[in-house]
Amino acid sequence: MKQIFSIARKHWLPLLGFNTAVLAATIYAAFYASTSIPPVWTANAKLNLPQTGGLSANLGPLGSTQTTALNFKDVSPLDVQLAILTSDAVMKRVQAVDPEKSLYSKVSSFSQLFVVTPQPATTLIEVEAQGSRPDIAYKRLFTFLEVYQQRLNELRRKDAEVRVQYTQEELEQARLNLNQAQANLSNFQRSTGLVNSPEQSGGLISAINNLKTTQATLIAQGQANATQAQAAAVSLGITPQQAMNSLRLGENKEYQATRTQLSQLESTMAVTRSKYRDDSPQVQSLLQQRQQLLRQLNQQIAVAIPGANAAQIDTTLGNGPNDSRLELMVELIRNQTLAQGTQQQAKQIQKQIDKLNTELSFITKNQAQLLDLQRKYEIAEGVYKGIIAQSEQSKTNPFNAYPNVQTLNEPTIDPRPSIPNLRLITTGGILAAIFGSMALIFFLENRNPLLKPKDLQQVELPVLGSIPHLKQPSMERNLAAEIDIEFQRLASSILMLEHPCLMVTSATAGEGKTTVTLGLALALVNFGFRVLVIDGDLRKAEMSRRLGKNRIKSAANASPPMPVSVSPGFDLLPALSIPKQKIPEFFARGSFERNIKALRESGGYDYVLVDSPPVGLASETNLMSAVVCNVLFVLRSGTSDRYPVMNSLEQLTRYNARIMGLVVNGSDSHTSVYRYGYGRQRELLEHEA
Repeated sequence: MKQIFSIARKHWLPLLGFNTAVLAATIYAAFYASTSIPPVWTANAKLNLPQTGGLSANLGPLGSTQTTALNFKDVSPLDVQLAILTSDAVMKRVQAVDPEKSLYSKVSSFSQLFVVTPQPATTLIEVEAQGSRPDIAYKRLFTFLEVYQQRLNELRRKDAEVRVQYTQEELEQARLNLNQAQANLSNFQRSTGLVNSPEQSGGLISAINNLKTTQATLIAQGQANATQAQAAAVSLGITPQQAMNSLRLGENKEYQATRTQLSQLESTMAVTRSKYRDDSPQVQSLLQQRQQLLRQLNQQIAVAIPGANAAQIDTTLGNGPNDSRLELMVELIRNQTLAQGTQQQAKQIQKQIDKLNTELSFITKNQAQLLDLQRKYEIAEGVYKGIIAQSEQSKTNPFNAYPNVQTLNEPTIDPRPSIPNLRLITTGGILAAIFGSMALIFFLENRNPLLKPKDLQQVELPVLGSIPHLKQPSMERNLAAEIDIEFQRLASSILMLEHPCLMVTSATAGEGKTTVTLGLALALVNFGFRVLVIDGDLRKAEMSRRLGKNRIKSAANASPPMPVSVSPGFDLLPALSIPKQKIPEFFARGSFERNIKALRESGGYDYVLVDSPPVGLASETNLMSAVVCNVLFVLRSGTSDRYPVMNSLEQLTRYNARIMGLVVNGSDSHTSVYRYGYGRQRELLEHEA
């Protein structure tokens, strides 16, 4: 608390100016508010933003569309509505029809008449409008709500138009893409004959398997016929050709034609049986034709074989008992014919199998391209249907983005107008003075902080004395009075000096160096020493003024001035009357050094004390420190600043001054005055009385 008080006392002048300005501003604000600001009426209304549900619609073959409800966790629709309410587009329209529009040159100043406040954790918005009269406030708020609803409708229409326009462009492009994909698929199917590759491949594989089964059956049947013909030939001892020749059928064209027809019929019948059942009309017709050809063949054999009739020929097809050799020959020829027919049928079936394998390989080769074209077509169709669904959805989206805001209550007028609160203005002025003063102190203290004890520890100089708070006129009014014990202690420290010449100085003015010099001189006089005090502050001459002595006029090449007596054992050399511009020259040319040397030699003084100007305010102090080696540096508690003190000590050190120690002036230490003799006894008696 003491340090705070010291800091405030140090910066009292800036604080006084700042607080005076704050006080004047507060008084002006209160006066202006009470005389110039008219009362203001407020109109209130409350809006509600309903949370609508989602819309789901089935579009049939075109797909489906769905709109989701507003999610208050993901977006902030209240903030969106707040932005629309406070937008310039709304404010300009309201201002255009306002009865006091001429009072507001800018939209920003007019918008300050409206206050829009979203209610937290709800879907409500409170709206206020201010006016100089109740009817103006009501009409202003009513117009504001109407313009806001109109603006919402405009935004919905623009949103729908943009969505429709964008959707139409996308829909046209999607339609072109779908037509192109459909054309590519149709052309490929038409050129390749592929419609459904899995079904077509399955059908071909099934047909190939059936043909292979039929081929295997024919090959087995032909091998059996060939075996039977070979057995008959062995029994007859002739080859089938020889049997044919013996029957004179080898060159019979009709017989050969009949055999050829029978072979072709057998081949056709084999193919037909692979497709139809035996009871089908197609197979039965071929069987009848086959029976007819066999009859013709038997008739031709009967004609070629003498002695055989039709009944015998028919019997040869079974087991005729009349002519066994003839039967064997007929059996040999028939089996040989059947074997050749079945072999020809097997070759035709193999051709069909090869053809079907070629078709199956073609389907497999083009199946990937067909699937890719089908996939592209399906994607184009899905995009087309999706855009149609979006087009239907755009009819409801504007209300989803800009919902229908409900007016819960019509505008109402607060019956009590708002007037300036003088108490609030006064409180603001007080807070501004408090916090502003703290900020100003902090700023000033950062620029030039007070000297702290830890700063003195860094200097490593002894503290020779600690002087309490003294009244300045006390010592010079009664020079014969008893000196405080703090000055006596300081004088005791001075007695140990090797050179009895001492300069008392400080960093800046007002730190008490003159008071310390006077008190130290009086303490030395009380010790019985003869003391000379030199007023070395030629600019202010504070010591001469306090002791009531005038300046001494000094002429060029004059003898050293003579000191004047102040009290027994105490002489003073008042400040010389030298122009300020000549003062540095007086010290630099050695005049001060010659004067002090002459005074020490002629006066017979035990101690010479020099009251010098502050180190930080005069350049001659450093020159004086070179003449007077011993320096006593005075600090003032709560007044001395850190940087000036450190700079002054550094300058004295640079000029080889011998700093004996520090004297802390204005400390809080209090020592009871201890008096001897009758004075102490009288004090005790007065205390007892």
